[in-house]
Amino acid sequence: ARARAGRDGPPGRSLLPGVTGFLRLLAVAALCYLIILVVLRLSETRMLYVPGASRILLDPPRELGLGVRKVTVTAADGVRLVSWVMPADGGAGYWLLICHGNAGNISEAGRPYHYAGLRALGLSLFAFDYRGYGESGGAPSEPGLYLDAEAAYRYLRDTLGVPPERIVLFGHSLGSAVAVELASRVPAAGLVLDGALTSVVERAQELFPYAPVRWLAANRYPSIERVGSLTLPKLFLHARDDEVIPLRHGRRLFQAAAPPKRFVELRGTHGDAFEADSAAYYGAIGRFLAELGMGVGP
Repeated sequence: ARARAGRDGPPGRSLLPGVTGFLRLLAVAALCYLIILVVLRLSETRMLYVPGASRILLDPPRELGLGVRKVTVTAADGVRLVSWVMPADGGAGYWLLICHGNAGNISEAGRPYHYAGLRALGLSLFAFDYRGYGESGGAPSEPGLYLDAEAAYRYLRDTLGVPPERIVLFGHSLGSAVAVELASRVPAAGLVLDGALTSVVERAQELFPYAPVRWLAANRYPSIERVGSLTLPKLFLHARDDEVIPLRHGRRLFQAAAPPKRFVELRGTHGDAFEADSAAYYGAIGRFLAELGMGVGP
């Protein structure tokens, strides 16, 4: 028996090299996964905020007749924000405060054409650039963007003298979350959301299913947690082929919202529904404003 034990060796000894190799492989995989998580965390700001290479605002096409006046707004923390004031022809007293998406500044991404369509409804417009975008100072962050929207609202109300019952908040894409947060703190006549997401965390988790985004994310923008408390009238616009913020996000946000509310599904993609389905897009906004008693549009 002792001879046989000497020949065969202690039971299980031959398994040790395999176990050790497996543990090493597991450690390497864990280290690689940790590195990926660190890279994602460090890249979050760059992936979420895309102000573009140019910090200079472009003049809008002359044929649009936007009548842009550039003004500077100062946020509560001292950051200076460059904005466009675009009064409607005839000096109409109803204003749309525009919170744009995460890419480009107020003069890019076809936005002047969007402004022209909105002004055709009889609206005056106030569009501002977030900190770190266009000619605005500072660097973007979730608390910072909330301060920026509040500063734009207060400029519109206090400096331009527009009463809250004549201010409609508008947000597209990431700007929808900024507009929802602003609506939770200030009075306004209504809220229009275009291509809205439930939260940045939920969308990021869809894009990176292998990562614990809910633990990693510094930016959250939790519209789904806020929209239910908003009692002002709400209009949700969403393109059915939106490739950036899927239609299900808009529908879930709408379902979580308190009445009064309306959801309009449009043709087009994330950034072109106002062109791809212009009649339905501007028609829905025009009806929404009419229901608010604004009486804008033809």
